[in-house]
Amino acid sequence: MTDHSKLVMHREEVRVSEKELLKGILDLTSVCCVGFHDEPFPYIVPMNYGYVWEDKLTFYFHMAKEGHRLELLKKDPHVCVNVPVFLDRVGKKSFRKETHDYRSVTAYGVGEILDPKEQEEEYKYGFSLLCTHTGRPPIRKITPEMERRLYILKITAEIVTGKAQYPIHTLSEVAIPPLQEK
Repeated sequence: MTDHSKLVMHREEVRVSEKELLKGILDLTSVCCVGFHDEPFPYIVPMNYGYVWEDKLTFYFHMAKEGHRLELLKKDPHVCVNVPVFLDRVGKKSFRKETHDYRSVTAYGVGEILDPKEQEEEYKYGFSLLCTHTGRPPIRKITPEMERRLYILKITAEIVTGKAQYPIHTLSEVAIPPLQEK
């Protein structure tokens, strides 16, 4: 079994490992891909997210109360979250002699399902983080529709790493410089 905490990154000089820089990347977008264990191939789903990073990075997602993701989580709760931000500069002015630019965060962790009846407060908290991160108001109460249709998927990261097109050292370098005409 691979120890993801000891993987050496190709171009190790562009690894992003400082918490504040990783949070800056997470704040650039509200869409990520979550990979679940499936056979013979991983099952990867794009999802909106909210997050909080106290002792550990914790993601929150909403998901249907039935379906393939739920079945996979019941079999194996180990998941991978990838948050990519990519800008193609082809046909535009390059930046640092590059024709594209990217930032990404990858987290390996364990998923758990929050049920609105059993974990009401954390369900509302996670759902509100998801809403505010995606530009919506936080939820005030759990509606009967939410209770009937939706779980909150909570993923607690055990390992978090990031990568950028070129080394970034400060929060001001996290944002990808905008496209410019040649």
